[in-house]
Amino acid sequence: MRKTQRIPSFDGLKGIAIISIVAYHLFPAVIPGGFLLVNTFLVVSGYFFARKMEQIPEINYRINWPAIGYYLKKTVERLFIPVFWLILLIVVGLVIAYPQELKHIRGDIFSGLFFYNNFFQISAERSYFVQMTNASPFTHLWYNALYLQSFIVCIPLVLLTRRLNFSVTSKAIFWLMIVLFSHVMVWYLYAPGEDPSRVYYGLETRISSFAIGIATAYLLPNILRLISVIKEKRVFYNIIGIITVIDMIFLVLITQDQADITYHLWLPVFNILSMILVFLISVRAQSVTLWLSLPPLTYVGKRSYSYYLWYYPVIVFMMSQFRFFNGNMLLINILSVVLLGIIGEIFYQLIERQRLYLWFGSSFNFKADYEALINALQQVFEYKKQFISWILYLTLLVLFVFGLIQADDNIRLTQFQLEYQAFQTSANIQAEPHPLERGITKNKEYLLKIDQVLDTHFVTERQIRDFHDELMKSTMDAQQVSAEAQRIYAENQAVFDQVEMTNPLTYELLDPEVLLFATEVPVTLFGDSLVYISGPQAMSVFLNGNHYGQGSLQIWDAVSILDSLVYDGFVKENLVVVLGTNAGLDEEGMDQLISVAGNRKIFFVNTNSRVMHINEVNKMIKQYAKEYDNVYEIDWYTAQQGHPEWYDGDDIHHSPEVGRANFNALVAERLYEVLVTESPD
Repeated sequence: MRKTQRIPSFDGLKGIAIISIVAYHLFPAVIPGGFLLVNTFLVVSGYFFARKMEQIPEINYRINWPAIGYYLKKTVERLFIPVFWLILLIVVGLVIAYPQELKHIRGDIFSGLFFYNNFFQISAERSYFVQMTNASPFTHLWYNALYLQSFIVCIPLVLLTRRLNFSVTSKAIFWLMIVLFSHVMVWYLYAPGEDPSRVYYGLETRISSFAIGIATAYLLPNILRLISVIKEKRVFYNIIGIITVIDMIFLVLITQDQADITYHLWLPVFNILSMILVFLISVRAQSVTLWLSLPPLTYVGKRSYSYYLWYYPVIVFMMSQFRFFNGNMLLINILSVVLLGIIGEIFYQLIERQRLYLWFGSSFNFKADYEALINALQQVFEYKKQFISWILYLTLLVLFVFGLIQADDNIRLTQFQLEYQAFQTSANIQAEPHPLERGITKNKEYLLKIDQVLDTHFVTERQIRDFHDELMKSTMDAQQVSAEAQRIYAENQAVFDQVEMTNPLTYELLDPEVLLFATEVPVTLFGDSLVYISGPQAMSVFLNGNHYGQGSLQIWDAVSILDSLVYDGFVKENLVVVLGTNAGLDEEGMDQLISVAGNRKIFFVNTNSRVMHINEVNKMIKQYAKEYDNVYEIDWYTAQQGHPEWYDGDDIHHSPEVGRANFNALVAERLYEVLVTESPD
């Protein structure tokens, strides 16, 4: 097979693509559409796939199966070996440093290793866009799976067009029809307002990018023939190049990963723009090739696969150190880039370029590896360095296999706690216990009956009054509480007793006048799982309030829900909003939410949860609090500093007692400050 000359501009394009994808994850507010460059990767891959397939000659008018098998083998090898090493190193690292994590990622390991990760994500109903409480370091391997699946599916289709003797033009039309079919599937499967991960992961919905790359290879001679009538072809190419690049930059800067228009329009448009860019590189349009051939871009592009494999594990690791860096996202992002650069370069040199060649670990040529191993065993001293490397590799393999044996798909403790807490706040808790709690509940009921009959205390608490402690407490209360506070307590003793009984820590945190205000103020808490879980406990303080919470709620979904609640008369005159943890905030959503809320006073709670977009969310809330007269900020971020115990084990949700109590107290104090202290009345 004739070896094609490497074109630097394609490396530069891959360099831009991987930079954009990493920036999308690290700086979503700056590069919100960086994920679009995944399409570009697939378009380029489809283009070279078609060229390779067309270079394979038939043998006596028959399919050249040996050549096709060799091409497939080399492609799988090129993909599998680095993925194998990625997964091996991470699993071994977990075995040594964090073995309990293995209990939750077995499906991620095997789906990544055998290239069905996208289907695994779909079947497990995983979201690529919502901030997960516990992210897997292998989530991004859906792309590898999609690439290989597209490759395998398209081989017989290319052979079919050759067997049917399609002309070049007919082949181009054939692949454009597949592109159209794929986009129709997006329209059919995509549900507006819902999480788009199903169409983002799907082979039938994403094969359009690979197919349009194939179509580009067949369209190229036809386009050149049409353009041949233009006298100033170079000028024409350069103008088209400038327009294309500007359009791509514009889309990368404005596209939101959850917007309906992204899936209905921008993804297909970006496919077309990528196709045009591939064509312009092929004809050497200087407006494109000059800057894409710059050494820094080509340098990154050649290493793009290694960088892609490691960027997500690096981000997951750095985010696990969120509290260690005091939530300083700028520092975390900078260190993530530096760490990715170091690991990516080492991985590229040792694994991709095979500077470290290990028998049975660097290629699929197992026969040659076996012969080399036997030869090395016979000449240990001559092959000493390589033999030592192989022993190390064997040790890693043993640890890797041990890790695979230990791996499982158990639900994470933090996720179980979240689900169980959600269950506890559900309306039917007295009617139906949690499945894992039924045995415990049955035993408690049995012991309770024994306590009632025999006056024992297996379950019930023995009430022992400490008169000395009560006397001391009353003496201290009398000394510390002002006369006005005593009057407020006396007049509202029943209300205070109710709050103290149901929410004792919040009761202790609030001054009596603020506590009384909280029990009377009409307020609605609205938001995501933070409200869903904490809302019932908050209502034990805000006695004249109500709440609506929904897990993984994002601002673009929240607008229509809030609109419906306002229409039903559910939303009170003061609205506390807790959003932005899952996928950030955007200006369009904020404007719509404020508009729907009308003349109500709106209190947006900022965040200190372990999420990538923490700075963008808090900055936007502060900005809107300045721009709108009826919008206020509740600064949970500052209040929570130095109190890691206020968060649950996932660093996302408030801890059941201390975190929620302090959250309720902060909300009450801020409402009191705005509605009473700052009120002109």
